[in-house]
Amino acid sequence: MAQPDASAGPSVLLVDPSLFTGPYDAGLTQGLEAAGVKCIWAVRPLRRGERGDLPDRVSRPIFYRHVDRADWLPAGLRSPAKAVAHLVGLARLAALVRRERIDLIHLQWAVIPVVDALFIRLLRRRSAIVVTVHDTLPYNGSPISWLQKAGFFLPAQLASQVIVHTRIAAERVAAQGVDPAKINIVPHGPLSLAVAPAPPTEPAPRPAGVTTFVLFGQLKAYKGVDILVEAVGLMPQALRKASRFIVAGAVMMDMTPIERRIADLGLGAAFELRYGRMSEPGLAALFEEADVFVFPYRDIDASGAYYLVRPYGKWIVASRVGVFAEDFVEGEDGATVLPADPHDLAQGLCAALNDRAAPESRRGGANWTEIGTLTCRVYSRAESNLTLKGAAPTPLLQAEHPIRSGGE
Repeated sequence: MAQPDASAGPSVLLVDPSLFTGPYDAGLTQGLEAAGVKCIWAVRPLRRGERGDLPDRVSRPIFYRHVDRADWLPAGLRSPAKAVAHLVGLARLAALVRRERIDLIHLQWAVIPVVDALFIRLLRRRSAIVVTVHDTLPYNGSPISWLQKAGFFLPAQLASQVIVHTRIAAERVAAQGVDPAKINIVPHGPLSLAVAPAPPTEPAPRPAGVTTFVLFGQLKAYKGVDILVEAVGLMPQALRKASRFIVAGAVMMDMTPIERRIADLGLGAAFELRYGRMSEPGLAALFEEADVFVFPYRDIDASGAYYLVRPYGKWIVASRVGVFAEDFVEGEDGATVLPADPHDLAQGLCAALNDRAAPESRRGGANWTEIGTLTCRVYSRAESNLTLKGAAPTPLLQAEHPIRSGGE
């Protein structure tokens, strides 16, 4: 299918300095271009062996050109060097705004919030600013420096309009001093693996009568791997023997205590730990291997992993938080359990062995074309605010009415 021609349309500069959410960025680009918006993305260069989700024609690698993976620097200098590089990137960003005659700036992630807030303050008199708050808990509770945590909600407070993905996130952002009138709920879109379907083959041998549960993604504390281990330890032995649990992904935390707990509980035969960043073909094979996906998250707003596996139609056991609390149909998509509660999770796992529905194509949710239209409505609101201040930006979507705070 031919790509929409957005070259003559209005321009939006979207900013994801560290490429935290490449697949989401690509989907949003698709939706915005379908609405006639010309997208330009300010990002970092691709790393060796990394697949580019964004088309080259929209990418401007202006951040961290020389220090993204500065292994040649002493460990103590890498963070300061990257902070300086972030300032340089913001200067390049300001130049890009002038050179490309940008109508609106949409910040996806604030890497150094207090610094990014200063940038917003400098540009918001002449450019409409939209900020998306993907996570209301900074980095989902992962250890970060004080510089990354300080003023976390400042960019949202200064922005013309703010986007979140769930009602719970909207409430949390408002509680942090962001004007509720400028908070808009735009759902997260579907994600997919960029791999061609594998040719039909004989299925890999699997233990007869054993159900495979899969927890995958970057292994961080908020993912609740430790909660899963405790829950498996609480399952009746007969049901545990009918289950196997695959934990797969790049390790971003100390797994030693979890490995020790697995050994102490005698669960070595139940768990298979697959450490390391997985390729997309590897993920596709893992998804086919899974009978049930497990998301025992302590806290989350929207989950890219959830939107990645949802089209597979397989049963999901997830904590009742964020998108799982709002977008989940109990008994159809799977079952939700109390967060950080191994006993409730154990009951959910046991029920999944016998009572789960057969795999089927699940509800698609909002598609990227719809999300692009909703996002353009937010842009229109942001530009209206700027017009009231005396500027006159190019209308992005004149025919659309802005969505109301609360996503109605």
